[in-house]
Amino acid sequence: MKTMLASVLVLLLSATSHAQQYIEGKHYVRIDPVVAPATEADAEHEVVELFWYGCPHCFEFEPHIEMWHEEKPENVNLVRIPAIFNARWEQHARAFYALELMGQLEQGHALLFDGMHEQGRGLANVDAMARFLAAHGIDETQFRDNFKSFAVEAKINRAKELIRKYQIRGVPAVIVDGQYKLTGSTAGGYVQMIEIIEQLTEHK
Repeated sequence: MKTMLASVLVLLLSATSHAQQYIEGKHYVRIDPVVAPATEADAEHEVVELFWYGCPHCFEFEPHIEMWHEEKPENVNLVRIPAIFNARWEQHARAFYALELMGQLEQGHALLFDGMHEQGRGLANVDAMARFLAAHGIDETQFRDNFKSFAVEAKINRAKELIRKYQIRGVPAVIVDGQYKLTGSTAGGYVQMIEIIEQLTEHK
């Protein structure tokens, strides 16, 4: 009985320690003012991932956020927003939204990341991306049409607005509930980023 009680106490202490491991102002920071949800999804919590296809750190973080996405609670919504800091990044953001409009984001998202980081392709403009995606079964004409569409332009403008409000300076970055911002540097690593996401969506 004593052994069992001791084991339970150790587990409780461990859980408490884990819950208190990450501290506001150190591992993540508060956003002021709070930013309204990026989407109208009916979820208790919203987690926004900001990334750039050309960023090696984003590529390294991707398996972590994808695994979390597959196992996350139903009351948490993941929103991916491509960061736009210059003209080249905007090209990749347009590709993201073009694929989204085509209903082929899941496939295209992985292809662009792998093409740039596993295959060493530049994919710096619409022509390179369109040809590359077409080689993997994604309609080139439709992609090009969506890339320069009004719908994508609207999404680009919305992304730029949110990026300003989130006050981000680099990627990968994560915003939780429009209130908290974290990066690999503040969190201490990609595993820690996921743990902070879980802590904030569980306790906040």
